[in-house]
Amino acid sequence: MSPSHGVVRLGALSLAALLCGCATVGCKPDQPGPGEPNAELVCDGDYLPALLDLVANAESRVLVTQFELFSGTSTSQVVTALGDAVDRGVTVKVLLDDEIESNAGAAQSLINRGVDAKTDLFPDTTVHSKMLIADGDDALVGSTNWSTSSISRNHECNLRLSNGAPVAWLEAWFDNVWANASERVLPPAQDTDGARVIALADDLLLPSLLESINGARQRVDFTLYGTFLQPNNLSSPAMQVYGALADAADRGVTVRGVAEWSDWQFDNNERNEAAVEWLEERGVDMRWETVEVITHAKAFLIDDTAQIQSANISTSGFERNREVGAWTDLSLPVQALEEWFDARWAESTDEAVARRGGGRR
Repeated sequence: MSPSHGVVRLGALSLAALLCGCATVGCKPDQPGPGEPNAELVCDGDYLPALLDLVANAESRVLVTQFELFSGTSTSQVVTALGDAVDRGVTVKVLLDDEIESNAGAAQSLINRGVDAKTDLFPDTTVHSKMLIADGDDALVGSTNWSTSSISRNHECNLRLSNGAPVAWLEAWFDNVWANASERVLPPAQDTDGARVIALADDLLLPSLLESINGARQRVDFTLYGTFLQPNNLSSPAMQVYGALADAADRGVTVRGVAEWSDWQFDNNERNEAAVEWLEERGVDMRWETVEVITHAKAFLIDDTAQIQSANISTSGFERNREVGAWTDLSLPVQALEEWFDARWAESTDEAVARRGGGRR
C-alpha cells in the first residue's frame, strides 16, 4: 500500500453508495462475508479479555510489539498467559522499546518464562506500537500499553482484526521491525480496492487520516492525548491534521474533540491547551476529560469510518516512531466507537471548567 491508497478507497466506497441507491456510504452491509477481513472495537476494560482470548487460542505463534511492560496485577495476567502459551508449544516473540528503563528487566522476566523477548536497542527509534498477532489471522492494534493503569483504568481504544490480508500485512510489518526497528520500511502494498478493513503503520497513518478528514461530510469525532502545536510550521504532521479539522469545521462538518488533562502531566496539559485553543478559534468544539481518568486513546470517528492507532497527533507519532493502526468502514465497530465517544463527550467538561475547577491547576 502506498500513501495514495485512499484514492482507491474512497472511489470504491462512493461507487458502492451509488450502486445501492443511497447518498452516503451508510447503506453498506453490516457484516463482512464469511472469511472476509473483520474488525471489532475493543475499548477500556474489554482489552484484557480480548488479549487473553487471543493468546489462549493461539496454536502456532504470538507476535507482540509494545512500548512498555510494567509489573502489576493486570500485566501479570498477560505475562502468565504468554508463558502458558510457550508451555503448550506456541512460539512467542515480544519486542519492547528500549527507552523505558524497566523494559530490560521486563524482557528478562519474559525470557524466564520461555518467551523470545528483547528491547529494540536503537536509542533513536521509538517502538511506540501496541500490537499483538496470533497465528497470523488475528490481531489487536491500538492504544493500550502493557501497564495496569492502561489496561484497567484508562480510556483506551483498539481494533481486533481477523481474517486475511490486513493481519498478514501486519505480520510482515512485525517481521521487519523485529529484524531491525531502525529501518523504516513497509511490506508490499495491500490491495485496498473496496477493502472494508485496512491495516496501517508508520508513514501510512497520516495520509489515511487526512484523506478521511478531508472527505468528511457530516462529522469528525476524535480524542487527543498528546500533541505538539507548531503554528509556524503548517506542513508538520500535527498541523496538517489540525488544518484538516479546521477546514472540515469551516465547511459545516460537526467536529468534536475530547482532550486529556491530568493532575500530574503538566507539560502535556500545556501542549494540549495550546492545541485546543487553536482548534476552538477555528470552529472545532473541544472539551476536556475529567482529571480522574486518563484518556489515552487515539481514536477518530469520521462519518461512517473509524481509524484507531497507537500514534499521537505529533511529528514523532506520524514520522519517527514505529506505530500501527487500522481503518474500517464496517458498521459494527463504527457504531461501537460512536457510542464510546458519545460517553466520553457526555463525561467531559468545557474549557472554562477544565481550567478553573476540580483542582486541575
